Order: sequence, then C-alpha cells, then structure tokens
Amino acid sequence: MKKVLLLLAVVGLLSTACGSANQAETEAPDAAAAPAAETTEAAASAGVAIALITPEDASVPMGDAELVLQVVDPATNEPVAVENLEVDLSMPMDGMDPMTTMAVVEPGAEAGQYKVMTNLGMEGMWMMTVKSADAAMPGEAVFNLDVK
Repeated sequence: MKKVLLLLAVVGLLSTACGSANQAETEAPDAAAAPAAETTEAAASAGVAIALITPEDASVPMGDAELVLQVVDPATNEPVAVENLEVDLSMPMDGMDPMTTMAVVEPGAEAGQYKVMTNLGMEGMWMMTVKSADAAMPGEAVFNLDVK
C-alpha cells in the first residue's frame, strides 16, 4: 500500500511539472505568432531606434524579399546613418536548429534608411534581429515577419 501511495505521489509531481513546462511551451508561440513591426524596448533605451518601414504590416511573400529599415535618433527623432547594420533572419523549427537565411544590407534612398535583400524560403513566422554595430550609435530591434 505504501508503495502505491509513493508511486501516485511521484506520478502526481511529474505530471504537475510536465504540465507547467507544456503550458510555457504553448504560451510562447502565441506571443510570437502576432507580427510585430515595432522596435524592442532595448533599442529605444540603448541608443538608436530601429523601425521596419516596409512592409508596414510585417507580412512578406515567400521567396525573394526587400525590406526597408529606418534608423532614428530617439532624442531628436531624426534619421541617422550608422556605420554597420547587422541583420539576422531565422525561423524557429520544432525539435531542430532554426532555419536561417542570408541578408544583404545596403543604404537606402533616404538618410538613415537601409534596404535588406533576402530570400525567405518557407512560409511561417520568421524573426529578424537588427543590430547597429556602430559603437557611437548602438541599438537593437527584433521583428516578427509573417511569411506567406
């Protein structure tokens, strides 16, 4: 009888622990599922603010894509050019390493704008992490892109 009670207690603890882990896993994709075209709070507090100009709704067709970013000095709200803008694109994959793709960054038509040329080869939610590697004007932003 004692063995049965001990076994039930262990099973109960394990199911509670697993249930909490599953709940955390199911909540995380919901938060990432909504496209976000806003800079992270870290970008505003760390130096420059980085915004996704196009596409405005963060919805991108699958395949070749051109995205436009804007770098702004939050103190003056004026566009600023940075020395080096790094862009990483990845798509989380269940049970595997994230899918990644190359991104080519070039200055845009206006001051503080940058074109990002890439190829998004799979539909779903992609994460674009943008960092200003300019020591005088640091900043970072993360955008969720809905590739259709």
